[in-house]
Amino acid sequence: MRKQRIDESTRRLLIRLASRPTTRTNVPTPGRPTHWNPFSVPNPEALDLPFNDLSAWSFVVNKLEQEHPVEIIELHQPPGATGYVMTIQLETGTEPLYVKLEVRPDQRIIFGRSFHYSTR
Repeated sequence: MRKQRIDESTRRLLIRLASRPTTRTNVPTPGRPTHWNPFSVPNPEALDLPFNDLSAWSFVVNKLEQEHPVEIIELHQPPGATGYVMTIQLETGTEPLYVKLEVRPDQRIIFGRSFHYSTR
């Protein structure tokens, strides 16, 4: 089965929401678990010091602006919600970085659901 990619308007929405501290969050809730762990991933743009929340969001925005492929998935929590996934190879010999985002249905908040090395 072929995975669906986002269109340009969705990409612009993700960039707009992820760019603003007031429209992004990575705080887990019972209905929205997260595995947002930028501190476990060396940032290749910062002499391999780990990412932090700010640099992780900046990295996500940069990848979206560079038109990195984003796949659409259906989330289990909340049921039926749409997720947006990027798998990013940071350096050879490591697992890729797995980034998962979710936009609230009213399109005013973006949730950082995952930021960690891929475990698949």
